Amino acid sequence: MPLYCFHIPPTTLNPSHFHQKSHKVLGTHNEKRVLASRKISHAAHSRISPLWTVDEIAEAVNGTIVQRGPPGPICTDTRTLEPGQWFFAIRGENFDAHEFITPELGHKGCVGVIGNWVCPNWDKGFVEMGGETLTSLEKMANYARNKFHGCLVGVTGSAGKTTTRTMIALTLESLGLVHQTHGNENNRIGVCLSLIGIPQNVGFVVLELGMDRRGEIMELARKARPSIRVILNVGCAHLENFASLEEVAMAKGEILAEAKPGDVCVLNADDPLVMSLPVPHGVKKVLFGQRLECDVRFAAEKVHGGHGVRVVLERNHEKVEFVIPSPGLHLAQNACATAAVAVALGVSLPQVGISLSRFIPVSMRSELEVAKTGIKIINDVYNANPVSTKAAIELLKNIDCKGKRVAILGDMLELGQAETVSHEMMLSLCCDSHFDLIALVGKRFLRAAENLNLVGERNLLYSPDAESLAFEIVQRLNRNDVILVKGSRGMQMEKVVAAIKAMNLGFPHE
Repeated sequence: MPLYCFHIPPTTLNPSHFHQKSHKVLGTHNEKRVLASRKISHAAHSRISPLWTVDEIAEAVNGTIVQRGPPGPICTDTRTLEPGQWFFAIRGENFDAHEFITPELGHKGCVGVIGNWVCPNWDKGFVEMGGETLTSLEKMANYARNKFHGCLVGVTGSAGKTTTRTMIALTLESLGLVHQTHGNENNRIGVCLSLIGIPQNVGFVVLELGMDRRGEIMELARKARPSIRVILNVGCAHLENFASLEEVAMAKGEILAEAKPGDVCVLNADDPLVMSLPVPHGVKKVLFGQRLECDVRFAAEKVHGGHGVRVVLERNHEKVEFVIPSPGLHLAQNACATAAVAVALGVSLPQVGISLSRFIPVSMRSELEVAKTGIKIINDVYNANPVSTKAAIELLKNIDCKGKRVAILGDMLELGQAETVSHEMMLSLCCDSHFDLIALVGKRFLRAAENLNLVGERNLLYSPDAESLAFEIVQRLNRNDVILVKGSRGMQMEKVVAAIKAMNLGFPHE
C-alpha cells in the first residue's frame, strides 16, 4: 500500500510532492497570513452572484414587469444590499420586507424591487409578483436549479455540517469552480438563496441542509436535487420536535428518499442510526468511517503539536497522511466524509490531503484565536448540541497548554426531553477531564450542576447570562491559559470571547 505523507506549505501546488515525504510542521506566521488571504479571496469568489435580467426575474417568479431595470444580483436584506442589486421583498409571519422599500433604498444603489408593491415615487426597476413571496422565492430557486447542470452535493447531519461542507468545497476546487452555502443559510430561505446565487460557469455546488422538524430535509432536498447526498451523523439536536434519536435519523434520512439511480449516497458507517436508513435501489452507496469495510477509512488521527490534527486516510490500497492545521480530533471524521465525496468525483486521495492541509476553520466553529494577552481561545460559539460539545471538550482536553484549561459552556438549546441528561453528561465530561476551571452560563447547566452536587465547588463558576460571566471570568485568567467557549446561538457566548480578547491586565496573576 503506497503511503503519501506530507504537510504542504500553503503556497505550494507541485504534483511532485505527491510522492515525497516532507516535514509535518504547522505553517509559519507568514504562511498563516497567506492562508488568511486565501480564505478571504475564496470567500469573495464563492459569493460572486449571477446577474439576473429583468426578463429572467419575471419568468422565474411568474411576475409582471412594471418597470424595467438593469441586470443585477439578488439580495433579500436591505442591511447588506450593495449597489447594483435587486431587492427581493420577503413577507413572513412576523415581518414584511416591503416596509423597507423607500426612496433611500434607491439612493443606496438598489436597481430594482421584486415584490408585491413598492413605495410611492419608486423610480427603479419593479417586477410585481402575486401571492406569497416565499413561494415566488422558491420558484426563482427552482428556475436557477434548472439552469445548473453541474454536480450538486447536499450535506446533512446533527453536527459538523458547516465544517464538512467547507472542506468539500475546498477539495473540489482542484476540479473547477465551486459555489457553496454562505454562512449558515441551510433552511428554506437559505437554500433558495444559495441556488439563486449560483454563478455562471460553476461546475460544483455544495449545500448544507439543516432541519428542526420532520419533512424539512425532504423539502430542501427537493429544491436542491443533489446528485451526491451526505449524512454525517445522527445525534441529540433539535430533539424538542422529536421523541427519539430514531425519529431524528428518519428525518435526516429524508435526504436519501428521492435519490435517483446513478446518484451517490455518502454515509457514516460508524453510526448505526445512519446505517439503518434505507437507500433507494440503483443508488451508489459510499461508506466512510473507521470500519474496515468503508470505501474511505480514517485509519488514525492524533493531535499534532496541540494546534493541528494528523490524519491518515485509506482507500483500497492507497494511503495518505496529512495535517489539518486546526485543533479538534473530530475533524478527522469530517475529513473522511470529504474524501468520500471527493474521490467519488475523481479527486485523487493525495490531492485530498493537499487540499485539507490548507483548511481554515469556519468562523466561530473550533476557531483557535490568540488574544493579545497570550491567552488561547477555542472560539466555538456558533451553536452547540451534545455531539459538538463533546468534541469541543475533547479538543480542550488534548490541546497543548502551559497554563490553566478553562471550559466555558453555555446552555444547549432545543434538546427536548434529553435536555437534563445531556447537560449533566457534558458537565461530567468536564469534571472527568480535570479542567482547572469550569464556567457555566444558563439555567440548564445550573440545574445539571445542582443535580451533580457541584454547586459551590471552588473551580466552578455560574452566571445566568454571558454578559455577567464575561465580567467575572476575566478576573480568573492568566497568560498561557487555554479557554474553550461553547454554547448555543441563543446564549450569545461571543460576548465572553470578546471580553477575553479585550483583556489588558497586568500579568502575571497568581
